[in-house]
Amino acid sequence: MPSRILPAVVGWHVRLGELAGRLFVLHLVWVLGVLAGAVVLGAGPATLAMSAVIRRGLMNDLLEERGLRAVQRPGLWKEFWTVLRREFWHAQAIALAVGAGWVLLGVDRALLMAGVGSATPWLSGLVVVLSVLWAAASLVVWVVAAHFDESLRRVARLVVVLGLSRPVSSGGALLVAAAWLWLWTAYPGLVPVFGLALPARCVSWIYWRSGVLPLPEEAVPYEEDRGPWPVGAGGLTPVM
Repeated sequence: MPSRILPAVVGWHVRLGELAGRLFVLHLVWVLGVLAGAVVLGAGPATLAMSAVIRRGLMNDLLEERGLRAVQRPGLWKEFWTVLRREFWHAQAIALAVGAGWVLLGVDRALLMAGVGSATPWLSGLVVVLSVLWAAASLVVWVVAAHFDESLRRVARLVVVLGLSRPVSSGGALLVAAAWLWLWTAYPGLVPVFGLALPARCVSWIYWRSGVLPLPEEAVPYEEDRGPWPVGAGGLTPVM
């Protein structure tokens, strides 16, 4: 029995180390992407590009588990910068919407710190709950935008639909968001190490494992060799 357990434990540690290393490298590339856009213009495209890289890795893992293959498997560096350039303005629109929500919550928090009477504790609690909900939405929106080639309005609608139709996955995203906010305040030293890459990967894993995200129709069994197909699932268009 120990002879079977030891290789499994070693293999688990190796995979965990590889994942941590990949997330750290992805975070560094994300920082370069943010800086390339002078922070303000780089945050959105870099985050969408990071989500696309995470999506590709999780999707390929799932395809391999099912004995399928994807036609295109670009490397981390190439896919990151390709998506950043291609989706630059689309990502800006998403980042503007996400940022507007955080600004509004920040203004509410500042007003509550000044005090609004006896209702201050209740309103403060409401702002905390809304912050966790918005943090979860801020993570899920990039997962959706990286997988579907859709407009901002439809991406927002998909985020709401996913939140309501997949309560277990939504609960997992909320837990990740709450843990992420807590780590940022309790252990700020972890932020420079993994940044957004760790929570983004966790939320992406939750939704990919839930089966809610359709696989591309170009994914075929390894033994088959058919050409590329038109892509589409339920009226939605996954990004290839």
